[in-house]
Amino acid sequence: MSNLPEKVDITRLAYYVNKIEELSSMNKMMAPRYLQDMIMGQDVAANLLAKATQADSRAKAKLDYSESIAYLEKAREYLEKHSIKDTSEARKQYVNVDPDVVKAKDNKAQTEALVVLIKSRLSELRQCHDDLKKITYDKGNDTQSEGM
Repeated sequence: MSNLPEKVDITRLAYYVNKIEELSSMNKMMAPRYLQDMIMGQDVAANLLAKATQADSRAKAKLDYSESIAYLEKAREYLEKHSIKDTSEARKQYVNVDPDVVKAKDNKAQTEALVVLIKSRLSELRQCHDDLKKITYDKGNDTQSEGM
C-alpha cells in the first residue's frame, strides 16, 4: 500500500461553482447557457465524487491495515520497551498512539471531508440546474421586453 495520500483535483469544479454567483445578474435569454454550465458542473462534480469516494475507501483500507500492523507487530516492542505487561487491552491502547495509525486516521478524515465537500457542491449545482430549468421553460411570466 502506498503511503502517499490520494489526490483529487477540484479546480475544474471551482469554475462551475463560481458560475453560481453569476446567476444573480442573469436574464432569461442567458438561462440556457447557464443551464448548460450547470449540467457540465454536475458531470464534473459526479466524477470527482466517484474519485473522492474511491480515495476514501482506500484511506479506510490503509487505516485498517495500519491498525492491524500496530496491534499485531508493533505493540509488543513498545510494551516491552516501556515495561508494560503485554495484554490485549494494552495492545489496543497502543494502536491509538502508533504514528502510522495517527497518520492513517488523519488521511481518512481528509478524504471524508473531501467527499462531504463534493457532495455539497453537487447538491448546489443540482439546485441551480432545477432553478434554471424553471426560468428557461416557465411560460407564465414573460413580458414583451424580457431579455432586452
